[in-house]
Amino acid sequence: MACRRRCAKRCGGCRPGWTTAVPLVAAFAIAAVLAACGPGPVETGDTTTTSDAGTPIPLRHARYLTLQQHDGYVVAQLRAPVADQGGARETRSDTLVLLSGGVDAPPLTGALRHATVVRVPVATIAANNGVDEAFLSTLGVSNRLVAVGGLRSYDAATRERARRGEIAQIGYNWHTPPNLDVLIARQPDVFLMRLSDLAQTPVLARARALGLTVVPTFAEEEPTYLGRAEWIRLFGLLTGTDAAASRVFDEIETNVDALKARVAGRPKPGVLWAYPNGADRWVATVRGAEAAFIADAGGTNLMARAEDPARWPTETVSSEALLPLADRTGLWLIGDIHAVPPRGRAVLDAFPAWRLGRLYGNTGRSLPGEDVHDWYQTAVVRPDWVLGDFVKMLHPGLRSEPFRFLKPLSQDVYQ
Repeated sequence: MACRRRCAKRCGGCRPGWTTAVPLVAAFAIAAVLAACGPGPVETGDTTTTSDAGTPIPLRHARYLTLQQHDGYVVAQLRAPVADQGGARETRSDTLVLLSGGVDAPPLTGALRHATVVRVPVATIAANNGVDEAFLSTLGVSNRLVAVGGLRSYDAATRERARRGEIAQIGYNWHTPPNLDVLIARQPDVFLMRLSDLAQTPVLARARALGLTVVPTFAEEEPTYLGRAEWIRLFGLLTGTDAAASRVFDEIETNVDALKARVAGRPKPGVLWAYPNGADRWVATVRGAEAAFIADAGGTNLMARAEDPARWPTETVSSEALLPLADRTGLWLIGDIHAVPPRGRAVLDAFPAWRLGRLYGNTGRSLPGEDVHDWYQTAVVRPDWVLGDFVKMLHPGLRSEPFRFLKPLSQDVYQ
Protein backbone atom coordinates (compact mmCIF):
# COMPACT_ATOMS: atom_id res chain seq x y z
CA MET A 1 0.00 0.00 0.00
CA ALA A 2 1.31 3.44 -0.88
CA CYS A 3 2.39 5.55 2.06
CA ARG A 4 -0.39 8.03 2.88
CA ARG A 5 -0.44 11.48 4.37
CA ARG A 6 -1.85 9.94 7.51
CA CYS A 7 1.11 7.55 7.53
CA ALA A 8 3.56 10.41 7.22
CA LYS A 9 2.05 12.00 10.30
CA ARG A 10 2.37 8.77 12.22
CA CYS A 11 5.84 7.69 11.25
CA GLY A 12 7.57 10.57 9.49
CA GLY A 13 8.74 8.07 6.92
CA CYS A 14 8.95 8.12 3.17
CA ARG A 15 6.09 9.37 1.07
CA PRO A 16 6.02 7.30 -2.12
CA GLY A 17 3.01 7.76 -4.33
CA TRP A 18 2.87 11.53 -3.86
CA THR A 19 2.79 13.83 -6.81
CA THR A 20 5.48 16.49 -7.02
CA ALA A 21 4.44 19.28 -4.71
CA VAL A 22 4.11 22.88 -5.81
CA PRO A 23 6.91 24.89 -4.13
CA LEU A 24 5.48 26.82 -1.21
CA VAL A 25 6.33 30.29 -2.56
CA ALA A 26 4.76 29.42 -5.90
CA ALA A 27 1.69 28.01 -4.16
CA PHE A 28 0.91 31.29 -2.48
CA ALA A 29 1.58 33.22 -5.66
CA ILE A 30 -0.89 31.05 -7.59
CA ALA A 31 -3.45 31.34 -4.83
CA ALA A 32 -3.16 35.12 -4.89
CA VAL A 33 -3.79 35.23 -8.64
CA LEU A 34 -6.79 32.90 -8.39
CA ALA A 35 -8.28 34.93 -5.56
CA ALA A 36 -9.14 37.63 -8.08
CA CYS A 37 -11.31 35.15 -10.01
CA GLY A 38 -13.71 34.10 -7.26
CA PRO A 39 -14.23 33.69 -3.52
CA GLY A 40 -11.13 34.14 -1.45
CA PRO A 41 -8.76 31.24 -0.78
CA VAL A 42 -8.07 29.79 2.60
CA GLU A 43 -6.35 32.61 4.40
CA THR A 44 -3.18 32.79 6.46
CA GLY A 45 -3.26 34.22 9.93
CA ASP A 46 -5.61 34.81 12.83
CA THR A 47 -8.42 36.70 11.09
CA THR A 48 -11.69 37.54 12.81
CA THR A 49 -14.56 36.61 10.54
CA THR A 50 -17.74 36.58 12.60
CA SER A 51 -20.01 39.38 13.67
CA ASP A 52 -21.06 40.34 17.17
CA ALA A 53 -24.68 40.29 16.02
CA GLY A 54 -24.90 36.50 16.08
CA THR A 55 -25.31 34.04 18.93
CA PRO A 56 -22.44 31.57 19.48
CA ILE A 57 -23.35 27.90 19.11
CA PRO A 58 -21.49 26.30 22.03
CA LEU A 59 -18.76 23.79 21.20
CA ARG A 60 -17.12 22.06 24.14
CA HIS A 61 -13.95 20.55 22.69
CA ALA A 62 -13.25 21.69 19.11
CA ARG A 63 -10.54 24.34 18.92
CA TYR A 64 -10.44 24.84 15.17
CA LEU A 65 -14.16 25.34 14.56
CA THR A 66 -16.50 28.10 15.73
CA LEU A 67 -20.20 28.43 14.90
CA GLN A 68 -22.40 31.49 15.22
CA GLN A 69 -26.15 31.57 14.66
CA HIS A 70 -27.62 34.55 12.79
CA ASP A 71 -31.11 35.22 11.47
CA GLY A 72 -31.49 32.64 8.71
CA TYR A 73 -27.87 31.56 8.51
CA VAL A 74 -24.91 30.23 10.47
CA VAL A 75 -21.38 31.57 10.17
CA ALA A 76 -18.76 28.84 10.53
CA GLN A 77 -15.14 29.76 11.00
CA LEU A 78 -12.55 27.08 10.34
CA ARG A 79 -8.99 27.67 11.48
CA ALA A 80 -6.17 25.16 11.86
CA PRO A 81 -2.41 24.74 11.53
CA VAL A 82 -1.62 22.89 8.30
CA ALA A 83 1.78 21.35 7.63
CA ASP A 84 3.86 21.12 4.50
CA GLN A 85 5.77 17.99 3.54
CA GLY A 86 8.68 19.06 5.72
CA GLY A 87 6.48 19.40 8.79
CA ALA A 88 6.44 23.22 8.94
CA ARG A 89 3.01 24.49 9.96
CA GLU A 90 1.07 27.60 9.08
CA THR A 91 -2.42 28.58 10.14
CA ARG A 92 -5.17 28.43 7.55
CA SER A 93 -8.54 30.14 8.05
CA ASP A 94 -11.78 29.93 6.12
CA THR A 95 -15.26 31.32 6.65
CA LEU A 96 -18.56 29.78 5.58
CA VAL A 97 -22.04 31.26 5.51
CA LEU A 98 -24.47 28.34 5.81
CA LEU A 99 -27.64 29.80 4.33
CA SER A 100 -31.03 28.21 5.02
CA GLY A 101 -33.72 27.76 2.37
CA GLY A 102 -34.67 30.87 0.43
CA VAL A 103 -33.06 33.34 2.82
CA ASP A 104 -31.05 36.06 1.09
CA ALA A 105 -27.32 36.00 1.68
CA PRO A 106 -25.97 38.71 3.98
CA PRO A 107 -23.63 41.31 2.47
CA LEU A 108 -20.24 39.67 2.01
CA THR A 109 -18.35 42.66 3.30
CA GLY A 110 -16.21 43.40 6.29
CA ALA A 111 -15.73 40.27 8.36
CA LEU A 112 -17.46 38.17 5.67
CA ARG A 113 -15.59 39.58 2.68
CA HIS A 114 -13.92 36.22 1.86
CA ALA A 115 -16.77 33.98 3.02
CA THR A 116 -18.07 31.07 0.95
CA VAL A 117 -21.87 30.81 0.83
CA VAL A 118 -23.28 27.29 1.13
CA ARG A 119 -27.02 26.78 0.70
CA VAL A 120 -28.10 24.13 3.17
CA PRO A 121 -29.11 21.42 3.43
CA VAL A 122 -26.88 20.20 0.63
CA ALA A 123 -28.27 17.38 -1.51
CA THR A 124 -25.10 16.22 -3.29
CA ILE A 125 -21.63 15.97 -1.75
CA ALA A 126 -18.10 15.17 -2.88
CA ALA A 127 -15.35 14.22 -0.42
CA ASN A 128 -11.69 13.30 -0.86
CA ASN A 129 -11.19 11.93 2.65
CA GLY A 130 -12.45 8.83 4.46
CA VAL A 131 -13.04 10.62 7.77
CA ASP A 132 -15.46 13.05 6.14
CA GLU A 133 -17.23 10.08 4.58
CA ALA A 134 -17.51 8.54 8.04
CA PHE A 135 -19.14 11.69 9.44
CA LEU A 136 -21.74 11.49 6.67
CA SER A 137 -22.27 7.77 7.18
CA THR A 138 -22.75 8.26 10.92
CA LEU A 139 -25.45 10.83 10.17
CA GLY A 140 -27.14 8.49 7.69
CA VAL A 141 -26.58 10.70 4.64
CA SER A 142 -23.82 8.86 2.78
CA ASN A 143 -26.35 8.31 -0.03
CA ARG A 144 -25.79 11.98 -0.93
CA LEU A 145 -22.21 11.30 -2.01
CA VAL A 146 -21.60 11.76 -5.74
CA ALA A 147 -17.79 11.64 -5.62
CA VAL A 148 -15.25 10.08 -3.22
CA GLY A 149 -11.52 9.56 -3.18
CA GLY A 150 -11.59 6.00 -4.48
CA LEU A 151 -12.51 2.47 -3.45
CA ARG A 152 -11.34 2.59 0.19
CA SER A 153 -14.67 3.44 1.86
CA TYR A 154 -15.42 1.28 4.89
CA ASP A 155 -19.12 1.82 4.21
CA ALA A 156 -19.88 -1.12 1.92
CA ALA A 157 -22.71 0.61 0.04
CA THR A 158 -20.52 3.61 -0.79
CA ARG A 159 -17.64 1.38 -1.88
CA GLU A 160 -19.90 -0.66 -4.14
CA ARG A 161 -21.48 2.43 -5.69
CA ALA A 162 -18.01 3.76 -6.45
CA ARG A 163 -16.99 0.42 -7.94
CA ARG A 164 -20.03 0.50 -10.24
CA GLY A 165 -19.31 4.07 -11.29
CA GLU A 166 -22.40 5.57 -9.67
CA ILE A 167 -20.04 7.60 -7.50
CA ALA A 168 -17.09 9.29 -9.21
CA GLN A 169 -13.51 8.89 -7.97
CA ILE A 170 -11.50 12.09 -7.52
CA GLY A 171 -8.41 10.84 -5.68
CA TYR A 172 -7.70 10.70 -1.96
CA ASN A 173 -6.11 13.67 -0.21
CA TRP A 174 -3.04 11.65 0.85
CA HIS A 175 -2.12 10.79 -2.74
CA THR A 176 -2.91 13.68 -5.09
CA PRO A 177 -4.91 16.89 -5.37
CA PRO A 178 -8.53 16.25 -6.35
CA ASN A 179 -9.48 15.71 -9.99
CA LEU A 180 -11.22 19.00 -10.75
CA ASP A 181 -12.47 17.83 -14.16
CA VAL A 182 -14.48 15.08 -12.48
CA LEU A 183 -15.82 17.48 -9.86
CA ILE A 184 -16.93 19.95 -12.52
CA ALA A 185 -18.70 17.16 -14.37
CA ARG A 186 -20.53 16.00 -11.22
CA GLN A 187 -21.29 19.51 -9.88
CA PRO A 188 -21.81 18.60 -6.22
CA ASP A 189 -23.59 21.10 -3.99
CA VAL A 190 -20.48 21.04 -1.83
CA PHE A 191 -16.98 19.57 -2.07
CA LEU A 192 -15.52 18.59 1.32
CA MET A 193 -11.81 19.02 0.73
CA ARG A 194 -9.35 17.67 3.24
CA LEU A 195 -6.51 20.19 3.06
CA SER A 196 -3.74 17.92 4.27
CA ASP A 197 -0.79 19.80 2.81
CA LEU A 198 0.02 23.46 2.22
CA ALA A 199 0.91 22.65 -1.39
CA GLN A 200 -2.80 21.93 -2.02
CA THR A 201 -3.81 25.53 -1.23
CA PRO A 202 -3.78 26.69 -4.88
CA VAL A 203 -5.93 23.70 -5.87
CA LEU A 204 -8.60 24.76 -3.40
CA ALA A 205 -8.50 28.30 -4.79
CA ARG A 206 -8.70 27.06 -8.36
CA ALA A 207 -11.69 24.84 -7.53
CA ARG A 208 -13.52 27.88 -6.19
CA ALA A 209 -12.51 29.97 -9.19
CA LEU A 210 -14.09 27.30 -11.39
CA GLY A 211 -17.39 27.68 -9.55
CA LEU A 212 -17.21 24.79 -7.10
CA THR A 213 -18.43 25.31 -3.54
CA VAL A 214 -15.53 24.06 -1.44
CA VAL A 215 -15.51 23.49 2.32
CA PRO A 216 -12.03 22.71 3.68
CA THR A 217 -12.12 20.26 6.58
CA PHE A 218 -9.71 20.27 9.51
CA ALA A 219 -11.21 17.79 11.95
CA GLU A 220 -8.10 15.61 11.96
CA GLU A 221 -5.91 18.56 12.94
CA GLU A 222 -7.69 18.87 16.29
CA PRO A 223 -5.36 18.03 19.18
CA THR A 224 -7.95 15.97 21.13
CA TYR A 225 -10.09 13.05 20.08
CA LEU A 226 -13.27 14.70 21.36
CA GLY A 227 -12.37 17.86 19.47
CA ARG A 228 -12.13 15.83 16.28
CA ALA A 229 -15.46 14.14 16.86
CA GLU A 230 -17.22 17.42 17.63
CA TRP A 231 -16.81 18.44 13.98
CA ILE A 232 -19.89 16.30 13.40
CA ARG A 233 -21.78 19.47 14.34
CA LEU A 234 -20.59 21.15 11.12
CA PHE A 235 -21.56 18.12 9.04
CA GLY A 236 -24.98 18.20 10.68
CA LEU A 237 -25.49 21.85 9.74
CA LEU A 238 -24.39 21.20 6.16
CA THR A 239 -26.78 18.29 5.70
CA GLY A 240 -29.76 19.46 7.74
CA THR A 241 -29.15 16.80 10.39
CA ASP A 242 -27.88 19.13 13.09
CA ALA A 243 -30.25 17.74 15.74
CA ALA A 244 -29.00 14.22 15.04
CA ALA A 245 -25.39 15.46 15.07
CA SER A 246 -25.89 17.00 18.50
CA ARG A 247 -27.42 13.78 19.82
CA VAL A 248 -24.54 11.68 18.46
CA PHE A 249 -21.91 13.91 19.98
CA ASP A 250 -23.71 14.06 23.33
CA GLU A 251 -23.72 10.25 23.29
CA ILE A 252 -20.00 10.14 22.48
CA GLU A 253 -19.14 12.53 25.29
CA THR A 254 -21.36 10.69 27.78
CA ASN A 255 -19.81 7.35 26.88
CA VAL A 256 -16.29 8.75 27.23
CA ASP A 257 -17.05 10.24 30.64
CA ALA A 258 -18.56 6.95 31.83
CA LEU A 259 -15.57 4.91 30.63
CA LYS A 260 -13.10 7.25 32.31
CA ALA A 261 -15.08 7.05 35.55
CA ARG A 262 -15.05 3.24 35.48
CA VAL A 263 -11.24 3.05 35.36
CA ALA A 264 -10.60 5.80 37.89
CA GLY A 265 -8.48 4.56 40.78
CA ARG A 266 -7.60 1.22 39.18
CA PRO A 267 -4.00 0.04 38.65
CA LYS A 268 -2.45 1.45 35.48
CA PRO A 269 -0.86 -1.27 33.34
CA GLY A 270 2.19 -0.31 31.32
CA VAL A 271 1.47 -0.10 27.59
CA LEU A 272 3.99 -0.05 24.78
CA TRP A 273 2.44 1.30 21.57
CA ALA A 274 5.13 0.71 18.97
CA TYR A 275 4.99 -1.20 15.72
CA PRO A 276 8.04 -2.48 13.80
CA ASN A 277 9.19 -0.38 10.87
CA GLY A 278 11.86 -2.70 9.54
CA ALA A 279 15.44 -3.38 10.69
CA ASP A 280 15.87 -1.91 14.19
CA ARG A 281 13.30 0.87 13.86
CA TRP A 282 9.97 1.17 15.64
CA VAL A 283 7.20 3.74 15.29
CA ALA A 284 5.97 4.67 18.76
CA THR A 285 2.85 6.65 19.68
CA VAL A 286 4.16 9.18 22.17
CA ARG A 287 1.69 12.10 22.35
CA GLY A 288 -1.48 13.60 20.96
CA ALA A 289 -5.04 12.37 20.65
CA GLU A 290 -4.03 8.76 20.04
CA ALA A 291 -1.81 8.60 23.11
CA ALA A 292 -4.65 10.05 25.20
CA PHE A 293 -6.63 6.83 24.73
CA ILE A 294 -4.09 4.98 26.88
CA ALA A 295 -4.23 7.47 29.74
CA ASP A 296 -8.01 7.87 29.62
CA ALA A 297 -8.48 4.08 29.63
CA GLY A 298 -6.45 3.79 32.82
CA GLY A 299 -3.05 2.83 31.45
CA THR A 300 0.49 4.18 31.37
CA ASN A 301 2.09 4.96 28.02
CA LEU A 302 5.67 3.83 28.52
CA MET A 303 6.87 5.93 25.57
CA ALA A 304 4.98 9.10 26.52
CA ARG A 305 6.57 12.41 25.56
CA ALA A 306 5.61 15.97 26.42
CA GLU A 307 2.68 17.33 24.45
CA ASP A 308 3.80 19.56 21.60
CA PRO A 309 1.29 20.66 18.92
CA ALA A 310 4.17 21.35 16.54
CA ARG A 311 5.31 17.72 16.55
CA TRP A 312 3.83 14.52 15.18
CA PRO A 313 2.06 12.13 17.59
CA THR A 314 4.58 9.40 16.73
CA GLU A 315 8.35 9.15 16.77
CA THR A 316 10.66 6.61 15.17
CA VAL A 317 12.89 5.03 17.80
CA SER A 318 15.58 2.36 17.86
CA SER A 319 15.43 -1.05 19.48
CA GLU A 320 17.79 0.26 22.15
CA ALA A 321 15.06 2.69 23.24
CA LEU A 322 12.55 -0.13 23.61
CA LEU A 323 14.62 -2.73 25.45
CA PRO A 324 14.71 -0.96 28.87
CA LEU A 325 10.90 -1.08 28.87
CA ALA A 326 10.63 -4.85 28.46
CA ASP A 327 9.83 -5.78 32.07
CA ARG A 328 7.40 -2.85 32.49
CA THR A 329 5.38 -3.68 29.39
CA GLY A 330 2.18 -5.39 30.41
CA LEU A 331 0.54 -4.99 26.98
CA TRP A 332 2.06 -4.31 23.59
CA LEU A 333 0.17 -2.56 20.80
CA ILE A 334 2.39 -3.92 18.07
CA GLY A 335 0.02 -4.28 15.11
CA ASP A 336 -0.61 -1.64 12.44
CA ILE A 337 -1.26 -1.63 8.70
CA HIS A 338 2.14 0.02 8.21
CA ALA A 339 4.07 -2.54 10.26
CA VAL A 340 7.16 -4.08 8.67
CA PRO A 341 8.35 -7.18 10.59
CA PRO A 342 11.73 -6.82 12.28
CA ARG A 343 14.70 -8.76 10.93
CA GLY A 344 14.98 -11.03 13.96
CA ARG A 345 13.36 -12.06 17.22
CA ALA A 346 16.04 -10.95 19.67
CA VAL A 347 14.24 -7.76 20.68
CA LEU A 348 10.83 -9.46 20.72
CA ASP A 349 11.99 -12.34 22.90
CA ALA A 350 13.26 -9.87 25.50
CA PHE A 351 9.68 -8.83 26.26
CA PRO A 352 7.54 -10.98 28.55
CA ALA A 353 4.50 -9.43 26.84
CA TRP A 354 5.68 -10.96 23.56
CA ARG A 355 6.39 -14.36 25.06
CA LEU A 356 3.03 -14.41 26.87
CA GLY A 357 1.07 -13.22 23.84
CA ARG A 358 -0.19 -9.96 25.33
CA LEU A 359 -0.21 -8.38 21.89
CA TYR A 360 -2.78 -6.19 20.13
CA GLY A 361 -3.26 -4.32 16.88
CA ASN A 362 -5.52 -1.53 15.64
CA THR A 363 -6.80 -3.39 12.56
CA GLY A 364 -9.97 -4.88 13.99
CA ARG A 365 -12.11 -3.11 11.39
CA SER A 366 -9.93 -3.72 8.34
CA LEU A 367 -10.65 -5.40 5.03
CA PRO A 368 -7.15 -6.31 3.85
CA GLY A 369 -8.34 -7.58 0.48
CA GLU A 370 -9.94 -4.19 -0.21
CA ASP A 371 -7.16 -2.15 1.46
CA VAL A 372 -9.86 -0.61 3.66
CA HIS A 373 -9.07 0.38 7.24
CA ASP A 374 -11.72 1.95 9.44
CA TRP A 375 -9.13 3.05 11.98
CA TYR A 376 -8.63 6.02 9.62
CA GLN A 377 -12.34 6.65 9.14
CA THR A 378 -14.97 5.85 11.79
CA ALA A 379 -12.44 5.68 14.62
CA VAL A 380 -12.03 9.47 14.32
CA VAL A 381 -15.79 10.01 14.42
CA ARG A 382 -16.51 7.56 17.29
CA PRO A 383 -13.66 7.89 19.80
CA ASP A 384 -15.95 6.47 22.48
CA TRP A 385 -15.84 3.14 20.66
CA VAL A 386 -12.04 3.36 20.49
CA LEU A 387 -11.77 4.21 24.19
CA GLY A 388 -14.04 1.28 24.97
CA ASP A 389 -11.59 -1.01 23.17
CA PHE A 390 -8.68 0.38 25.17
CA VAL A 391 -10.59 -0.15 28.43
CA LYS A 392 -11.32 -3.73 27.43
CA MET A 393 -7.65 -4.30 26.55
CA LEU A 394 -6.36 -2.80 29.80
CA HIS A 395 -9.13 -3.96 32.16
CA PRO A 396 -10.84 -6.99 30.57
CA GLY A 397 -13.18 -7.54 33.48
CA LEU A 398 -14.84 -4.15 33.03
CA ARG A 399 -16.27 -4.72 29.56
CA SER A 400 -18.03 -7.69 28.00
CA GLU A 401 -18.59 -5.97 24.66
CA PRO A 402 -16.49 -7.28 21.76
CA PHE A 403 -13.56 -5.32 20.38
CA ARG A 404 -14.22 -3.05 17.44
CA PHE A 405 -10.99 -1.38 16.29
CA LEU A 406 -8.43 -3.18 18.46
CA LYS A 407 -7.91 -6.93 18.35
CA PRO A 408 -5.66 -9.49 20.05
CA LEU A 409 -2.78 -10.70 17.88
CA SER A 410 -0.76 -13.88 17.85
CA GLN A 411 3.03 -13.83 17.59
CA ASP A 412 4.43 -12.93 14.16
CA VAL A 413 1.15 -11.30 13.11
CA TYR A 414 1.36 -7.53 12.83
CA GLN A 415 -1.83 -6.62 10.94
